[in-house]
Amino acid sequence: MSTLLQQPVGTDMVCHIEDLLSSDQQGLVSGTITFTHTSRGVTLSGDGDADVTMECIRCLDSYCQRVHFIIEEELHPEPGFAHRRGTDGFEECGEVRIQPDHTLDLGEIIRQYIVLHLPVKPLCRTDCPGLEEMHPDV
Repeated sequence: MSTLLQQPVGTDMVCHIEDLLSSDQQGLVSGTITFTHTSRGVTLSGDGDADVTMECIRCLDSYCQRVHFIIEEELHPEPGFAHRRGTDGFEECGEVRIQPDHTLDLGEIIRQYIVLHLPVKPLCRTDCPGLEEMHPDV
């Protein structure tokens, strides 16, 4: 981030992502994010896909679901960064911030956007018969 923040306002940096999701929803996440230096900080915009382990609401079996997500986020440097550059301070904005060492952990941002795009009623397949027909012994 330090390199981008030292460039003129309007400068873009493109980042291609391909990594494993953390936590209990193991799967691959891939996509592209564009970072743009603005007068207030950095905007992130992009999209990607993630393979997320879900539980079907009818049969309760686990299955893998591909989730497409879109990211639109504005980030602000920690206040000390602005003072070191001799500019005005930046407003507070959410919990995710550019750290004093000018780094950014994209993992939490991506996780939040994936969660926002998860289906409300996940189904392993549209014609899932449900728990009674799939597991009559239960």
